[in-house]
Amino acid sequence: MSILFYKKPKHVPQVDGPLKLGSCQKFAERTKDCQAPIPPELSFEKIISNKALPPCSLQDFLDYLAYVTHDAENLQFYLWLVDYHRRFRNAPREERHLSPKWNFNNPPSSPGYSGRSSPAFGCSDKTLSVLGIKDFETLEEADISTASTVDDFTSQYTATIGTLKFTELPVPDTLHSESTRQNANSYQPFRSEINRIVAHYISPGAPRELNLSYKDRAAVLHAARRTTHPSAFGPIKKILDLTLRNQSHPNFIRWSICNGNKPWTMVLRIFAVCNIAIGFLIAILLTLSRASRWYRLFAALEWWFGIMTLIAAMQGVCVLLLRRHTRELRPWEVEENRPRFGVEAEEAGLRHSKILYEETKSRWPVKMELFGPPNMSPEETWMDAYRLKPLFRKTLEREVPTQDEGLHLMQNKIVRQAEAWAFIVTVVLTVFFTALPKGNLY
Repeated sequence: MSILFYKKPKHVPQVDGPLKLGSCQKFAERTKDCQAPIPPELSFEKIISNKALPPCSLQDFLDYLAYVTHDAENLQFYLWLVDYHRRFRNAPREERHLSPKWNFNNPPSSPGYSGRSSPAFGCSDKTLSVLGIKDFETLEEADISTASTVDDFTSQYTATIGTLKFTELPVPDTLHSESTRQNANSYQPFRSEINRIVAHYISPGAPRELNLSYKDRAAVLHAARRTTHPSAFGPIKKILDLTLRNQSHPNFIRWSICNGNKPWTMVLRIFAVCNIAIGFLIAILLTLSRASRWYRLFAALEWWFGIMTLIAAMQGVCVLLLRRHTRELRPWEVEENRPRFGVEAEEAGLRHSKILYEETKSRWPVKMELFGPPNMSPEETWMDAYRLKPLFRKTLEREVPTQDEGLHLMQNKIVRQAEAWAFIVTVVLTVFFTALPKGNLY
């Protein structure tokens, strides 16, 4: 009976206004029912460590945030901050001492500051365990866990992020103002990197400005001017961890279940409704005729197939693509829609040719530009190319294999549910029309 009432992860709506810790904690309450349908293979930890296969890999998660929800800066900053924490922890002890830990409740400028306590990194204990990160309070005394699984992930994570050559665009002149020079502690480790991060993600009007409240933004800006310790970004890390885990992740899994694009899904629904209508037409015509009532059973085939296809399509699943273990390409994945860069962009006369994406060669392949223009530029060429594409070409898009078995399992449950409900409805309709007397009209 459980298959009849199987539900895919519920959609978690975005909050209105800036992200606050209180509103982000509500995400956890809303997603209590969303975690049960998500298999362990597609957990947040698996995806963030890139142990899930396409179309649920880390790259797919980043693309979803960039092109669907338009908040990829959350994941970009999150990945940078986790890697920055690791690099800061591995810095020489004498350099780390130049950047004291930051306590937002008792900052260094306040009387009685001891410099010992600091807020936690903002991750849940489970995420900290997977990432091999300990609390900030024991940062300088902490050692990397000797567990093989953590060590394996740690080496992959550090090696991958370390080999990403992010494009570094010039820092805005506002960073080099006299007041900033006076406040910036240039002798602290990673000071120039922190300045660039502040300019691109935290400062008001930044190219990839995080959706923070005025209070949190002001507190982090003040802390980042005084220290380069990762604890200066503690409030942001806690907010982003709650948002990505309890809002972006369930929505991403729900979206990934759809193996066809919108035009193809709409065609499937129309096709299913037509099959149901044909079933009713057969049943009505045979009921009004002198033919044996058992001929009305032929309508059951159309009913079952149409109802099953319609229920699955309403969930975004195409049974044909599922049986072939494939999915249709997303609009931004189509080769002819992709933006061209470098020399090709100059030949095409594209003004945004300075956008350079570098892809890592390690086991964690992520294409991400840490510093640069907004993630969704108005000059994105794939949008115009997809908009001008004929409808039949959008419907019959190229297919690629679906590799993640966890996702395939969720899609199979949806299809089994559709088949079960279609069988129940078909039996009811068949019994009803078979019990009707003959019309004997022709």
